[in-house]
Amino acid sequence: MSGYADPDRPGQRLSDAERDEAVGHLASAQSEGRLTPAEFEQRSAAARSAVTRADLAPLFADLPPIAPGSPSVAPVPPPGPSPAYAGLPSSTTTGWDAAPPPPSQRRSRALGGRVGDTVMALSPFVALLLFFGFGFWTPGGFAWSWLWFFLIPITGIIVYGGAATERNR
Repeated sequence: MSGYADPDRPGQRLSDAERDEAVGHLASAQSEGRLTPAEFEQRSAAARSAVTRADLAPLFADLPPIAPGSPSVAPVPPPGPSPAYAGLPSSTTTGWDAAPPPPSQRRSRALGGRVGDTVMALSPFVALLLFFGFGFWTPGGFAWSWLWFFLIPITGIIVYGGAATERNR
């Protein structure tokens, strides 16, 4: 693309890459102090919705021309956090701004998948029933029935313990 303020073919439609490039040049103008953050937001929104090259001309009319040999500017992502992770810090190295996979693609780390998750969720209730059952109906009563609560971490080790070796592969 030659110049934004005086395009060669004003009626030619823009591609998504050209819109992203224009937003990138606006971002570099903001980093140079030529645009305020509010002006950048307004102009970048207009650049993202531009249809033809002529639509970009007013956005760059008061900015210096872009040198033909200037390095390509990295595209700027659309504003706003991902709705799934709103409120969390955005980081390109951790991928927090990426949307989570759809429910059909989520995989449980449990040994039996969803069945393992269910078994783990029910283990405290089973331990409580065994505690009271053996506490009331066995000789010695509650003296040894508290040991049934070890069932909870043992179930966790069995259900989730194998997932650690699977993650390391």
